[in-house]
Amino acid sequence: MTVGEKIRLLRKSKGLTQDAVAFDLGVSRQAIAKWEGGQSSPNSENLIKLANLLSVPIDELTDTKPYQPTALEEYARQKLEDRKKFQEAKRIAFKMIQAIALILIAYIAVYGICLLVFYLAGIRNCIWKWMQSNHILMITCLVHVVIFSLGKKIVGVSLFLGTIVAIIVSNTAGLSMMRRSPIGYNNGWVFYLATLFVFYIIGFFAELKVAKPKNKSLQGWRKAASIALFTILSIFFVTSTILSVRHVKYGIGAESGYQSGYAIGAADATVGKPLNSSFSSHPAPTQYVFGSSEFKGYAVYWPAGYKRGYEDIKQAMANDPV
Repeated sequence: MTVGEKIRLLRKSKGLTQDAVAFDLGVSRQAIAKWEGGQSSPNSENLIKLANLLSVPIDELTDTKPYQPTALEEYARQKLEDRKKFQEAKRIAFKMIQAIALILIAYIAVYGICLLVFYLAGIRNCIWKWMQSNHILMITCLVHVVIFSLGKKIVGVSLFLGTIVAIIVSNTAGLSMMRRSPIGYNNGWVFYLATLFVFYIIGFFAELKVAKPKNKSLQGWRKAASIALFTILSIFFVTSTILSVRHVKYGIGAESGYQSGYAIGAADATVGKPLNSSFSSHPAPTQYVFGSSEFKGYAVYWPAGYKRGYEDIKQAMANDPV
């Protein structure tokens, strides 16, 4: 390998152009081109400058000692590879920052729209306070960022779409339940979690059909992290499902207790019994197991139903004394 070939190899490994080298050495670009092409050679002063610029001993550029091409080529190759890796890492980091920023903006937009629709516009809802008090959108956004960091773009998009659909479905279903319930009871949040879980599962299985990342070094930890995340979210959704079932049963017992209490309260008021006379003697709901969610809901809402039934009849009798 000639001196010119060494200069060209080391220059490229440093990511320098001929113009940049010429500027640092105070010579023309044509001079650099001639050196690399073997048409001329740099003088001793320029050799020293080149060695300093390219970060190699001067004897690596000259023939003053036997040249070991393998070591020089390996050095240059490693430098070039390191530079490419650094540039690739910068590119990936920049794209990830951009994507995370877009994710944050998207969820902030959803929050703003919900705030505008449910709060400022005064449209009736049954899900917004629950979402605010439990920071649902913030948690979902953080999960989305983690999922995206693991390279699961489809799961992330599915989760975002699921959030929008879940808000609509849960609010619609919850309002429908509130209109039918004598106590205004609703399980809108159950529909929210169920919808979100369905979209998450759809995204997860859709992601399985996507090709694995080209960078094999990332496959191992991404696979392990993805399995861990899937396990955690699955446990969360299963636990939420169990709690949701209990909540639904509690609601069934609550409505039953309210209606039963209302009927007995109305009957007591009709025959002139004093308020609360049946509190200690009302029959226990034999259809519910003692201590179950239904039993607890029944016991909690029976007094409220009794009081409302008693007061409604008394008010009706006062308005119509005949």
